[in-house]
Amino acid sequence: MADEKYDDGVPVFPWASTVGAICTACTTLILFGTATFAIYYMEQVSSSRIDEINAIVTDEEVQIADERESYGKEVYAQATKWSVVPFRQKIVLVSSLTYAIASCYMVFLFPEYCFVEFGLTSTIERDLNGNFLNLIQPMGILSCALLAISCSLLAIFLHWSKRKTADTLKRIVDENSSGLELGVARVRNTSEYSPLRVNDET
Repeated sequence: MADEKYDDGVPVFPWASTVGAICTACTTLILFGTATFAIYYMEQVSSSRIDEINAIVTDEEVQIADERESYGKEVYAQATKWSVVPFRQKIVLVSSLTYAIASCYMVFLFPEYCFVEFGLTSTIERDLNGNFLNLIQPMGILSCALLAISCSLLAIFLHWSKRKTADTLKRIVDENSSGLELGVARVRNTSEYSPLRVNDET
């Protein structure tokens, strides 16, 4: 509404910017207040009812699943340490980061060259000549292309890291065939576990 203007440039709603700022400030205060109260009462409950909390029986299957997942994350971290990542994969990851940064800087530093100004009350017919693709300008197309390349390179690295994690886990299991280690034994005895899940949260 703040962007709406008459033909002579006079704002249609001169109070819109002020009201918007006030509403934003009020929303921020409300969110901060509710978060503060939530933290306070959670602390009170955890302190006053500690015996009841400790008396809750831990589900064995859930505990095993958590430990199995934690072990998988440790394997993933070891398999993808920067010092052991091959040079080619380092280039892929660094290139992905570089393209992503370039794309973001282009959009934030030169937004007027990337996209046409399009507000809440704008319409495709009036402001984009009936074609929504007119929203993106040449630099915007370049920015989107860089982002797509960045995502593709990241997908390549993630695919490699999944495969590397699986190979590392298999090697650890083979080297500890006696199953003396808790994590290895549980991974070996759980056929549904897949180390590929580890990377989805990393």
